[in-house]
Amino acid sequence: MKTGADNRRGFTIVELLISMTILGLVLGLAIVEFAMVFNHNNLMNANLTADQNARIAMAKVTNELRQAMPDITDSSTGTIVVTPTAPPPSTAPAPVTTVQFYRVHNGPGGLVTPIPTSTSGDPTPCYDLVTLTYDPVGRTITKTVTLQTNAICTTASTTTSVLAYNIVGFGVTAESATLFDVDLQTVASKGNYGIYDLNSQVAMGYKP
Repeated sequence: MKTGADNRRGFTIVELLISMTILGLVLGLAIVEFAMVFNHNNLMNANLTADQNARIAMAKVTNELRQAMPDITDSSTGTIVVTPTAPPPSTAPAPVTTVQFYRVHNGPGGLVTPIPTSTSGDPTPCYDLVTLTYDPVGRTITKTVTLQTNAICTTASTTTSVLAYNIVGFGVTAESATLFDVDLQTVASKGNYGIYDLNSQVAMGYKP
């Protein structure tokens, strides 16, 4: 005698192929969706990194420029920024990738007390010549600080450090003798998701 189990049958090959095809389509759509989400996340992270890098780099550059002061011990002209200089009248200013300016020395004889004074009691600190240089190959902005030697600071010294990384564009334009336009572009440290551009102006002046 036959039992009820003998009447049951399995899937045919056609049914299995149809099921596998549908499963493959579902998995393919899931993979595509996952890849889109993954790429979007990478794009957002790259843009955020480039944005943060640009703001940090700009803050560092403008902070350095705001420390500029004329070297009154070596110059009576009141020059604060050596490069770039203001253009002649009716001449369009052009950006430069190297900036040089004076500032009070951040060490003995300068900001480290006691600050030297003249015979009349006026402060006569030592000064540094600061140079910010953009390297398009290394994508960096480098800071070089050279101590201006005088009777107080007799030992010459030069220090170099990297101020910012992943910089793909940098320029400083002298709009006038006291107004400087700073422009820089950055990219993310990984991936090629575009460039973030940031611009700022720094006003510098000195009144004795």
